[in-house]
Amino acid sequence: MIYSFSDFIKVVSCIPRKCLALPFLFAVIICLATTAGAAEKLIVGDKKIAEDFHKLHEKGEIEKEFHIYVTDGYIEMADGEYIYQWGFTHAPDWVDVGEIKTVEDRDAKLLPIMVPGDEIRFQSGKNYIVVLHNTGWFEAEEHSGIQHVAHTIHWHGLDLIPAVDGIPNIPYPSVFPQEVFRYFLAIPDDIEGSYMAHCHVDSTNHIMAGLYFPVVIEKKKNEIYGYRFDREYTLFFSEVDSEYMEMLRDKGTITDCLSWKSNYFTLNGKIFMDKLDNPLSTINDPKTRLVAYDGEIVLVRLMAIGYDHIFAWHPHGYHGLIVGTDGRKHPAPYQKDTILIGSGERYDILYNIPDFSSQTECLSCNRGPGVTIAHDHNLMGMVSGGIYPHGGLTIFDVRPKTEQMLSGD
Repeated sequence: MIYSFSDFIKVVSCIPRKCLALPFLFAVIICLATTAGAAEKLIVGDKKIAEDFHKLHEKGEIEKEFHIYVTDGYIEMADGEYIYQWGFTHAPDWVDVGEIKTVEDRDAKLLPIMVPGDEIRFQSGKNYIVVLHNTGWFEAEEHSGIQHVAHTIHWHGLDLIPAVDGIPNIPYPSVFPQEVFRYFLAIPDDIEGSYMAHCHVDSTNHIMAGLYFPVVIEKKKNEIYGYRFDREYTLFFSEVDSEYMEMLRDKGTITDCLSWKSNYFTLNGKIFMDKLDNPLSTINDPKTRLVAYDGEIVLVRLMAIGYDHIFAWHPHGYHGLIVGTDGRKHPAPYQKDTILIGSGERYDILYNIPDFSSQTECLSCNRGPGVTIAHDHNLMGMVSGGIYPHGGLTIFDVRPKTEQMLSGD
């Protein structure tokens, strides 16, 4: 069963009012006991917020509604291994496709899971609805202890009151299989930058299993904290223990978190392969290969989720200007070529690609078109499946401006 916003308002208007103070982000998680035989259960929350957003809806002031589905699946790595993971996914254009009951439903209606999940982008000063659907698992064994687990979305870096922070039972329950939560989000005018979202139920298991995705808030296109840029990339470091994930799928022993031992270290969920034409390698992923043209300024939104690894982002040939951290403008921007980043952190970094027409006399300096690498300099992070350099490595692929003019890029 698919619930429209109008249907939701009719239902929630019958619920007793409970008011929540919400200074700059409205969010509500909604719960409703449906009749026997109905599909997804809708969980109902605060009537006042629902009424306020209904007024915005009537005035056409809801910018977009995103429907996010939690499910599981296998992800193929560039070395040929398939890793069982959990993920936030969606249908094309994030539309509501209702209840997902079978593997066939999942494969026909939803995009394949990716880790991290696809980026969600908000605009400062706009209003959004984000709907979380828990489909349950399709690949886990029926006897596994992970069956029938619940999830939430925690908006990491957004300063929320506890009631809307995605923590189970403070005050709303988390979302069990075949249930739905709706988050109403009013983004403040003065907020921008790089954020992330992740599940906050049994966080060590759920986050490391793959339930996280990047969130970007922008005021103006091609601008951040007043700095202009020509193109941007979101780079998300992470790690995974493929053997632990298989144990979750089969047995589901969720009380053995300290046995986690990462054996894959990823960048945007992928590893580098020294077979350069491997289509699943980081350098052949358009979201991860850093293409730029001479004279451009490139924004890198650097993020990390990890168990215990501290990543060390190190591009060869470029120092980056750090203009923001954790969704806030840095009061004193500074340049670095090696940036340590731990789990949950975000850095906004500008890279100034030299204009090749203004060559200096330095014959060995990094000027002119070509390829330079950028990688995790904590060298454990350069190993996956026991093999170097199958880790978090990508390239700056710098091209002449004339090629850009011909390609129209």
